[in-house]
Amino acid sequence: MTHHYCCGEIIVAYDIKIINGSIIDGSGAKAYAGEVGIKDGKIVALGNAPEDAAEVIDAKGNVVCPGFVDIHTHYDAQIIWDRMLTISPWHGVTTTVLGNCGFGVAPTRAEHRDLIVRTLEKVEGMSAETLFEGLGQDWPFETFPEYLDAIEKSGSAINVAVMIGHTPLRLYVLGEESTDREATEEEIATMRGIVKESLEAGAIGFASSKSFTHTGYKGKPVPSRLASTEEIKELARPLGELGRGIMQATVGPGLSFDEFDEISLENKAT
Repeated sequence: MTHHYCCGEIIVAYDIKIINGSIIDGSGAKAYAGEVGIKDGKIVALGNAPEDAAEVIDAKGNVVCPGFVDIHTHYDAQIIWDRMLTISPWHGVTTTVLGNCGFGVAPTRAEHRDLIVRTLEKVEGMSAETLFEGLGQDWPFETFPEYLDAIEKSGSAINVAVMIGHTPLRLYVLGEESTDREATEEEIATMRGIVKESLEAGAIGFASSKSFTHTGYKGKPVPSRLASTEEIKELARPLGELGRGIMQATVGPGLSFDEFDEISLENKAT
């Protein structure tokens, strides 16, 4: 090994060096034996890392590979009480995306908390008892920006990206009528403004669902299923206005490949 000195102290090239592992580098190439050098949180040597390191990890018998990105999860509530996002990190996940299918817990008014929890219980098979206990009596947020602040304050063991969900958004603006009717032009404009505010606050996109399988509390359709195609298109427009973000949706009547094409072309969004 080569030692470098400065002012009588040994200067190491890497903060961490991983040795004896089987490297899968994500390029599509076959696994190979090698070393990984990490400095200031970045990989600076791959395959051959001959310099000294402050810490050496022996990965013999293990695979060394990029972390997995789980693009479809429903940790929206769990992240409030479980910063480890159990069990994703156990399986090599280092980035997770929340808000899928248009579900989530923000924005939510205090009077709608029970309905949001019961919706998640029915549509995602979650334990309402666990959700109530984990979120507590006083949720640390109401709006979507406040929700992002709450996540940032508590921290997360892995990277987290969040989409604003159509179901809590509709419930926030239309109230309990969100499961029974289409939105008015004024209500759509209000929701569109909230989507834009959420994207500006850090949401990576907007998510919705028109799937007939998504049935919520008391057997009613989840709020997003009552949305007109025009409502969904309007709520996607901030993606184009801001020039960033994605849309995720579960297909159903009035929301499938033709509509996806139109939304993507109109907003230059993915």
